[in-house]
Amino acid sequence: MTTNEEPNMGVRGRILDENGKPMMGLVVVAEGKTEASIMNNKLVKLADKVSPVSLIPDHELGKSRTDKDGFYRITYSTNSYKTIIDEKPDIWLVVRDMLDVAELYKTDKFSVVSEPIKKVEDIHINRNWANGWFITLGGTDKSRFTSDNDFEILIDNEKELKCIVNSINNASSYVYLSQIEFDPDFVATFNSDDDLSPKDVLVDVLKNADERGVNVKIILNENLALPDSLKKIKDKFKSTGVEVMGFKSSGLHVMHAKTLIVDGNEAFVIGSAFIPDYWDTSMHLINDPRREPELVRPVHDISVKLNGGSVYYVEELFVEMWNYISSKDYNGKNKLNISFHPISSGEDQIQIARSVTKDTLTKKGELGIFEGYRKAIAQASDFIYLENQYFTNNSILKALKNVIKFNDDLQVIFLINEDPELPGYKKWQNKAIKKLGIKNTEDNLKHPQIGFFSLWSSGWGENQYEIQPIYVHTKAAVVDDIWATVGTANLDGTSLTHVNELKGFFDSKFQRSMEINVMILDDKGSKNAIESFRNSLWNEHLGYGKTSLNQPINGWLELWQKTAQDNIRSMNQKKPYINGQILPYSPKNSVKDQLDDININTENWNVLDLR
Repeated sequence: MTTNEEPNMGVRGRILDENGKPMMGLVVVAEGKTEASIMNNKLVKLADKVSPVSLIPDHELGKSRTDKDGFYRITYSTNSYKTIIDEKPDIWLVVRDMLDVAELYKTDKFSVVSEPIKKVEDIHINRNWANGWFITLGGTDKSRFTSDNDFEILIDNEKELKCIVNSINNASSYVYLSQIEFDPDFVATFNSDDDLSPKDVLVDVLKNADERGVNVKIILNENLALPDSLKKIKDKFKSTGVEVMGFKSSGLHVMHAKTLIVDGNEAFVIGSAFIPDYWDTSMHLINDPRREPELVRPVHDISVKLNGGSVYYVEELFVEMWNYISSKDYNGKNKLNISFHPISSGEDQIQIARSVTKDTLTKKGELGIFEGYRKAIAQASDFIYLENQYFTNNSILKALKNVIKFNDDLQVIFLINEDPELPGYKKWQNKAIKKLGIKNTEDNLKHPQIGFFSLWSSGWGENQYEIQPIYVHTKAAVVDDIWATVGTANLDGTSLTHVNELKGFFDSKFQRSMEINVMILDDKGSKNAIESFRNSLWNEHLGYGKTSLNQPINGWLELWQKTAQDNIRSMNQKKPYINGQILPYSPKNSVKDQLDDININTENWNVLDLR
């Protein structure tokens, strides 16, 4: 920059949609990168390319929102600007969604000229990519969308496994299964509540299908960081026609998309791995002998069964993964094609959304599930219900924080685990909850907009009252009874975006798991299917039987807070009891400390703290 040039102090411009109409409320960020003399050194530039943390840091100069006419103006101090431009200044703009969590567009770099406020050419962004309920993956059209579907939500794994066994037994052409873990001796169904002897071992169900001439193919996660059952399952099917391949995952990402496709006519998106400690009923009994090992915690989960056009896109993911493994590890042998056209089965609108690891099925990977969540959160006007194994994703945290700030009437109800199974997740989860304004039990039970809850199983044993946490393995959400999702993606870094929990340790943006979610939309005003799903789910958690729930005057959060408060009181009585399963979340680590923290006296109780 010469001494005759005026210093730059900002940028201005306009954001328009594909039809030239203004885009209001989008966040525009001006960024730059330091490139001082030392940074021009070839060794430093080479080190920057291989370093897990950038040696040439980005710098946010300032941000602004577009007004009703699509205009933005960003200004920044001259001194701040001079600290980054040094000898070779570069500036670029990033356009983000209205919640400031997703990058929609990034300009090329341009050198800063002598204009005090640089005028930037109009930026055009697809409206459907920025706003609305539907996933577009950056384009204008709905991605993997069908409107001829029928679906069944399968709450808890006993129900899901009965349906899966029935579907496999009725298969006539092919069965495709993808799983993260599959115990060779996994018992899917038992004879009855009175006769707890095994009825259907899932491996045997698949062998029987193979013997009938059904083409059975299985993809299992193959991973060095986490346990996998690939070798055991391969050995189990060695003398059969069942084909088993491993999806190799290096690092902290896994093949987590659990699906079953039968004859191209129906598909399941499955909540849990096929291992005995995840088997459970809606009763979530302490020490159910059908769940192993002894005294392992009860588990709550949700799966979904699909019929109609959406089946095609569930099968598409399986076929793409199978062919990727074939090309990578088997010289392209035995690749698959999708040759069927699913039969229309209803009128439900469904999108199949995916998270895809970079450099696998596509070069850049895919962020469809995250797009679905961030759009639904932005559209919410009444309530957001999130039921998930984890809550550590920074972008979801930021989206929730911003959306409740913009809408005083919006409420967020969150059901999560007291004890996430991965190390560090409890700490990160607690930090996220604090950032949303919940610092203690009183905040949790009185906050007008947000509440966090957990599930518990309790009752009288032979000699004393017993209590144990129920592990929430679900990945589900409901927004305004208009939008819902059920799938495999956790609300953590690796399931949605990247491993944001370990920022700075490595290039976390390469760490993203393979996931699949079913997105259901009822924007026609009827709300029957989604409302019915939510009602069934909440009746189990809140203990209302099969009654139809009525929204309190102060919103749904009041119902949850009141139920939790009533349960605290009832559990402190001489003969303790609980209605439903919920209590307020506690940031404490041990089960005893969690119950103490929410003011429940556990003296003389049998408090089970088995993880």
